[in-house]
Amino acid sequence: MGGAFRPASIWATRRTAASDSGAADPNTWDTMLHRSFDFGMAPWSTRKPVIASVQGHVLGGGCELTLMCDLTIAADDAKFGEPEVRFSHLGPLMVMPWFVGLKRARELLLFGDMIDAKTALEFGMVNRIVPAADLRAETMKYAKRLSLIAPEALRWGKRVINRGAEIAGFRAAVEAGVDSFVSLYATQTEVGSEFGRRVQADGLKAALEWRRAQFQT
Repeated sequence: MGGAFRPASIWATRRTAASDSGAADPNTWDTMLHRSFDFGMAPWSTRKPVIASVQGHVLGGGCELTLMCDLTIAADDAKFGEPEVRFSHLGPLMVMPWFVGLKRARELLLFGDMIDAKTALEFGMVNRIVPAADLRAETMKYAKRLSLIAPEALRWGKRVINRGAEIAGFRAAVEAGVDSFVSLYATQTEVGSEFGRRVQADGLKAALEWRRAQFQT
């Protein structure tokens, strides 16, 4: 997983797709958000450990997907966050509180701020940081070292860790969050509507700059 995963473009795509069948209809969003839930849970559900190798902007769905991977190596230029709240969206995988704690998650999710790789390491979002130029080589080295462990031990070790989290309510809480976000995505907020209008009129980049400038004052 490399490069940038841009939440605003996903937001715009979802909003455009939903507008064709009624963006204010919760049923429109229910299917789309649960599809995103299934996709985001894939690294968690697979038998083998999944390693995320990330660089650049790891935002929105990219940040959520990275958290759902078993291990993460980040380039030193990586930036993490879920800024889609600034466009009146959140989630759909509300997993960050389980990894960084409630206070840190609230600040990141409710303000939509980004953090650098060093902070992500301190928060427990990634396992290691390496120079961007060495990311591929270091990731392969990491994966080859993991491959020395018997696959049966890796499979059962991952299963026990994940089941412990699920007994504590992880999966149920995340899925309940998706159900709740259906209403949010179907809501036409003033900010969300204006952002969408600017995307259509001036393009995504201009709309992002308009919203970003408001948080720099």
